[in-house]
Amino acid sequence: MQRNLTLSAVPVVILAAVTCVAQDRISPEFVAEDDRPFLLNYPNLEDSDGEVVLTNEHVVLQRLVVGPGEWEGIHSHPGNQIYVHIKGGEWSGRLGGETEYSRIVSPDGEVGWMDAIPLSAGHDSGNTGDTPIDLIYVTLKGDAPIAPGAGHAPQRYPNIPLDLLLENKRMIVQRVRIEPGQWTGVHGHPGNQVYIQIKGGSLSERRKGVQSTPSAFVQAGSVGWLDAVDVSEGHEAGNAGDTTIELVLVTIK
Repeated sequence: MQRNLTLSAVPVVILAAVTCVAQDRISPEFVAEDDRPFLLNYPNLEDSDGEVVLTNEHVVLQRLVVGPGEWEGIHSHPGNQIYVHIKGGEWSGRLGGETEYSRIVSPDGEVGWMDAIPLSAGHDSGNTGDTPIDLIYVTLKGDAPIAPGAGHAPQRYPNIPLDLLLENKRMIVQRVRIEPGQWTGVHGHPGNQVYIQIKGGSLSERRKGVQSTPSAFVQAGSVGWLDAVDVSEGHEAGNAGDTTIELVLVTIK
């Protein structure tokens, strides 16, 4: 974690979870060798490798929890990476043995970009608050855009605004909030998207006006990969539960 790279999150939400490709979580001992260069290791934590919650040819998502009073230990970052706070908290950081920042509070849903940090930099962060911090890192596997010829634009939902958190030459990151009973409106998806659930809930989908059975409650921290959906399919999603749903949507360029 490096606080000077943080971008604060603003309410937004994705809502195509019903048309996504999700994966079982992968324990560290079963991680593919090709994924290892993109994964973090927090040497001071008992669960130093966390868990891989999604991986494919383009991206790997890793979840790590830093308990109250715990420091991650000196570690590196591969770059081309964002962090997403499922549960935020209070951070302090060191660089080269010196204090870099102290008692900075990150809210739930906060997102930031991470450049590469070598192990020799002595980078370390700690949870100086009194509640666990739950993070998911989204790390791109390639150094170049995966669809350089495509016209990339932020996701749009006709009925709900999405807030733009971050955009660079590699990705677009948005956040959306869906209230109980609210529907996104008919929309398409360009594909090559990842969603990360900040606040869970129950979703339902309509295709050309035909509504599906609502999903079981989707927990905070759930993730998935979204393939392309053409607007002609009449796809829209709605909050079928009684709690607000929040998601972070990452469109990979």
